Amino acid sequence: MDKFLRRKDSSSRTDDEESTTSVTKNLKKVVKRKYDEDYIKNGFSWCGDETAPRPQCIICGDQLSNESMVPSKLKRHLYSSHPSCANKDKQYFRGA
Repeated sequence: MDKFLRRKDSSSRTDDEESTTSVTKNLKKVVKRKYDEDYIKNGFSWCGDETAPRPQCIICGDQLSNESMVPSKLKRHLYSSHPSCANKDKQYFRGA
């Protein structure tokens, strides 16, 4: 049981190594996706800020996060929430 509770000796590291590893662990790259005109075929337009647009469903008005602006997630919303509109073309969504 003691072998699971023991910590590795951190005295062998220098202060520079420790500070750089802790900084790199805490940094997370934030990706802001841009709207593509082809997303209209999945029934989505965009709303919000131009630098970080959010996809908005044309049919139900739901707003998804910027991270969901991926074609596979937009298709999943269309097929799961609006199966009757899943096989429609771009012109249907532009007129809706």
